[in-house]
Amino acid sequence: MKKKGDNSMVKEKKQFTDYFTDFAQKWVPDSYVIALVLTIVAFILALLFTSSGPLDTVIAWGNGFWTLLAFSMQMSLIVITGYALATTPVCTRLISSVCSKPNSPTAVYIYVVLLSSVGFYLNWGFGLVFAALICKNLAVQAERKHILIDYRYLCGAAWTPFFIWHMGLSGSAPLLVATADHFMVKEIGVIPISMTIFHPYNLILTILSVIAILILFGFILQPKDKTKMISISQWNPELANITAPVMPKKKDIKTPSEWVTYTPWCSYVIGCMFLVYLGYHFFVLGKSLDINVLNFLFLTLIIWLYGSPAALLQAVKASTPAAWGVILQFPFYAGIYGIMKYTGLVDTIASWVIAFSNETTFPAIAAILTGIISYFIPSGGSKWVIEAPFLIPAGQALGIPDAQTVIAYMFGGDLTALVQPFFAVPFMAVCGLEFKDFVGYSFVAFIVLGILMVVGLTVIPFAI
Repeated sequence: MKKKGDNSMVKEKKQFTDYFTDFAQKWVPDSYVIALVLTIVAFILALLFTSSGPLDTVIAWGNGFWTLLAFSMQMSLIVITGYALATTPVCTRLISSVCSKPNSPTAVYIYVVLLSSVGFYLNWGFGLVFAALICKNLAVQAERKHILIDYRYLCGAAWTPFFIWHMGLSGSAPLLVATADHFMVKEIGVIPISMTIFHPYNLILTILSVIAILILFGFILQPKDKTKMISISQWNPELANITAPVMPKKKDIKTPSEWVTYTPWCSYVIGCMFLVYLGYHFFVLGKSLDINVLNFLFLTLIIWLYGSPAALLQAVKASTPAAWGVILQFPFYAGIYGIMKYTGLVDTIASWVIAFSNETTFPAIAAILTGIISYFIPSGGSKWVIEAPFLIPAGQALGIPDAQTVIAYMFGGDLTALVQPFFAVPFMAVCGLEFKDFVGYSFVAFIVLGILMVVGLTVIPFAI
């Protein structure tokens, strides 16, 4: 009887996770279509809850449509250079070595959560590509060892740690308020990262979040029905090719142009210039890592690791198709940003939520508000510019330390990313699947982490 009861529980768990996955497969459209639907939703909300008319809302949408062009280019380069870096022979061997360790399904899932968490904590842009490539490599190695795993579930486990990126070393809001000339310096002064990123309030809740993700994907949500599991080669045989790009064959050099193209000397000269500038940036100016410097660093590495311009060009051409989703979809999210900002919709939503706040509940409510807004304006940096002018005064009026308000924003900023594909576009492109293929699993994590976030921000004391 006991054994039969255990089988019943396993079946119940399988049905629970399958419910969300099946729902996503049936109802969640392509990520581009989601961007279109969200545009329509934002348009309707602006008409209902602001004084803007249809023409005003369209104008606001158009005014915002191209505001993320620079960010789109940065993200495209993150994907292209990050992919090219991760597929160099050196990095391919390193990733393969690390991913060869797990020898059971549970170990594979735990590995992908831990490694992805490290990548996202270090830098969100690097983590996007790193997590995807780790995911693919683990899937291939598992199949070679005859370890039965579900590739879609593995991708969900790899994507979910994206939740912690804003709490890590590349968090937009904490890095911005730590700079001497940020736009809110008169209201809050300069807040060092020791009061945000490295504050126990943030560190404790970040560690608890990673532990929760590990438990969820390592044990609770694991697929049980072997007939529904799909390996990476079953999903797409081309994805199972994780070898480094084929390097150009040695060429019999006959002309000066061929010498420049097929030998590394020109690349090494330019590579030295890259190294000098990076040294100047970090050690002379004392500046930190940002997305532009990250792309600069990636370019430096691939120039040196590929050597000849011919080899680098071949690798970049192979990685460029992964950026198509970023190029197409980001302008639509910028248009949504325009609707939210220029019609005043963001202020309307904020006033509703803040009206219910008090000293105890404000951090959690601020995080929830940020999560709601991030569904329409996913970019952490631009969203902070919109929210800070009303979040900071509201927190100050309730006696909340400014650093605590910033941390609350950090946690709410990317919880929604688990159910919204804006930042997942590069990850999906590298993994070779759609958001609906794994959002059923990340949605469960969204609920659990949301509860943990609300309870943690409310219960954990903030000691200055």
